[in-house]
Amino acid sequence: MNNMREIWGSRFGHYMTELQKYMKFVFTGHLAIVMLFTIGAGGYAYSEWLKEVPATFPAALLTAVIIGLALAIGTPVTLLKPADIVFFLPMEGKLKGYLNRSLRYSFISQLPLPFLLFIVAAPLLAATAIAEKPQIYLTAFVILLVKWLYVDIDYHYRHANDGHGIWKDRMVRFVLGAVIIYVTLASNPLFIPAVGAVIVIYYLYWKKRSNEKPFPYEHFIMLEQNRMMRFYRFANYFTDVPHLKGSVSRRAWLGFLMRPAKFGLTTPQRFLLTRTLIRTDDNFWLWVRLTALSVLGIALIPFPFVIYIFSGALAFATSIQLVYALRAGNDFRMDNLFPEAKDTRAPAIRKTVSAFQLVQAAAVFVTAVIVTGISVTPIIVTAVVIVVSEITIRFSDKK
Repeated sequence: MNNMREIWGSRFGHYMTELQKYMKFVFTGHLAIVMLFTIGAGGYAYSEWLKEVPATFPAALLTAVIIGLALAIGTPVTLLKPADIVFFLPMEGKLKGYLNRSLRYSFISQLPLPFLLFIVAAPLLAATAIAEKPQIYLTAFVILLVKWLYVDIDYHYRHANDGHGIWKDRMVRFVLGAVIIYVTLASNPLFIPAVGAVIVIYYLYWKKRSNEKPFPYEHFIMLEQNRMMRFYRFANYFTDVPHLKGSVSRRAWLGFLMRPAKFGLTTPQRFLLTRTLIRTDDNFWLWVRLTALSVLGIALIPFPFVIYIFSGALAFATSIQLVYALRAGNDFRMDNLFPEAKDTRAPAIRKTVSAFQLVQAAAVFVTAVIVTGISVTPIIVTAVVIVVSEITIRFSDKK
C-alpha cells in the first residue's frame, strides 16, 4: 500500500472501529441517567443564576479566558505506528499528504469543545448585555479560524522542537486566543486584525522553522501512543481493555496513610491492598475523580432529592469498580509469600474499599455542611453514600 491516501484511509477506518468498539460500553443507560441529572441540574442552576447576575459581571473576560484555554489544548491525531520509522522513509516525500489529512481530522475533532463552551457562555453574554447577535456570529467565526491555525501551529512547533517546550507554545497561544476573543466580544474592531496578524506571524514563523528540520517520528509516535493509552484508560472504567498498560506512582505525600509494617501487628492483605489502591494510577485517580464529582454535584445541584440520587449513584460506581479492580488479575501477587489462609483476601478487599468510601462520605458531609448549613441534608446524603457503598461491596463480594 504505497499511496499515502490509502494508508490514512485504512488506518482511520481501523481507528474509528476501535473507538466504536469501546464507546458502546461507555455510553450506556446508566451514564445517560447520570448525565441527564447532571446537565439538568446544572442548567437549572445556571439559568437561575443568570436572572440575578449583575451587569458589571466580567462575562467577556471570563468567556475569553475559558475559550482561550480550550483553543490552546489538544494534540494532533497522526495515527502513526512504531514501524513507520522504517517503512515511511522511502515515502517521506509524500508524507505531507498524510499529515494534511491527519491535521484536518485533528481540527474537526477538536473544534466542538470551544464551540460548546461558547454556546454555554452565550446566555451569560446576553444577560450582561456584552454581545449582540452580530458579535456572537463574528466571535464564532473567529473561534473557527483561530482553532484552524492553532492545530497547524501545534504541529509545526512540535516538528521544529521535537516536542520539547510544548507548554511554552500553549501558553503563548492561550494568551493570544484569549485576547482576540476578548477584543471581539468587547467590540474593538481595530484590535481584531492586529491580534490576528500576530497569530498569523507566529504560525508562519514555526512553519518555516519546521521546514528546516527532519520529521521527528519518535515524538509523534510516542504522542499517538500516549493519546490512545489515555482513551484505553478511560474505556477501562467501563469494560476490560486488553491494550491497557497500567502505571504506578509512589505518592510519598500519602505516606501517612501507608504506615510501615510491624511484625505481628499487621494484616498482610490490608497492608498490600492499601498500597495497591493508593499507588496504582488508574484506581487511585478513579476514586479521586468520582469523589470530586460527588462534591461538585452537592455544590451545584439545588434539589436535595436529586443530590441523594446523584451521590448514591457515584458511591455505587466507585465501590463496584474499586472492588473489581482489586480482585482482578491472576498474576503472581506478594500476598502469596505470606503464610496466611486463602480466604483472607476477600474480607481485606471489603475493609479496604469501605475505608476509602468512608473518606468519600466525609468529603460529601463537609461539602454538604458548607453548602446547606447544619441541617438534615448532610446527614442523609452521608448515610446514602455509606449505605450504598456497603451494600455494593458486600453484594460484589458474594457475587
